[in-house]
Amino acid sequence: MIATLQDTPFSTGLKTWAQTLPDHISPTAAKSYLSCSLMFYFERVACIRKKTSVALHLGKAVHAALQAFHLARWRGGDDTPDAIAAVFEKSFADLERDEGPVNFDDQADRDKTRIDGLRVIAAYLDSPEAMQSKPRAVEVLLKEDIPGLSVPLTGAMDLVEGDFTPVDFKSSASKPDPVNAAFDHEIQLVSYQLLMEAATGETPPSLDLVFLVKTKKPQTIRVKSPPADAHRKRRVVALLETAVEGIASNRFHPQPGMQCSWCQFKNECMAWLPEAYQERRAA
Repeated sequence: MIATLQDTPFSTGLKTWAQTLPDHISPTAAKSYLSCSLMFYFERVACIRKKTSVALHLGKAVHAALQAFHLARWRGGDDTPDAIAAVFEKSFADLERDEGPVNFDDQADRDKTRIDGLRVIAAYLDSPEAMQSKPRAVEVLLKEDIPGLSVPLTGAMDLVEGDFTPVDFKSSASKPDPVNAAFDHEIQLVSYQLLMEAATGETPPSLDLVFLVKTKKPQTIRVKSPPADAHRKRRVVALLETAVEGIASNRFHPQPGMQCSWCQFKNECMAWLPEAYQERRAA
């Protein structure tokens, strides 16, 4: 007999209300959980492997190149455009080999994506946003206890400038709207401020995003956000704690929205049924 969707409802395989706290929470994990807790489960708990999206693959390779540039500025290494382009090329190939296949349409799509990455990196290196002085830190990972949060907060900042401004780099297909960009990344930006204040006692003068935009003529656009006041901090801590409580309580369920249009877990999502409903059917 062939099993149907109705016969085989999805189950998390975990005990309901496990009340097991995660070891820590990061702004990326919290945003992922709050966007769709079931997609969070598929990716981070069940660890279901899918082809890497083209955008994610490109973003990681670009990130590796920028990291190499900033480390060279910090340590006095080779920060020439050719050296940084070589880091991108190597990362682009290594990620494809080490993290599994990328969802390219064909070889032409792969070639175009690789060239797009080289172009946006060249545009960044030639822009006023490319750091000229020695940074305070590159790829700094912090883990701190934050008042109001039941587990430690962790975060990895792409770059910390000399005046303690944290900078996070984003690859984008279109020019960002500054207000929407700052709001969309509020959890991440304010988390960086909370971590920095807890670790150093310093309040950053600004919370910055730098977008590398893959338009016909690549652009580098900085979006600045003022440091968070007490209200913004309390709001972000509440959002982080909401994610922690949800993960600890084993609350994973579909949250239909815009993210569904690009989600790779549609089949798994369609098979989902809450455990309580499954238990009633079994009885």
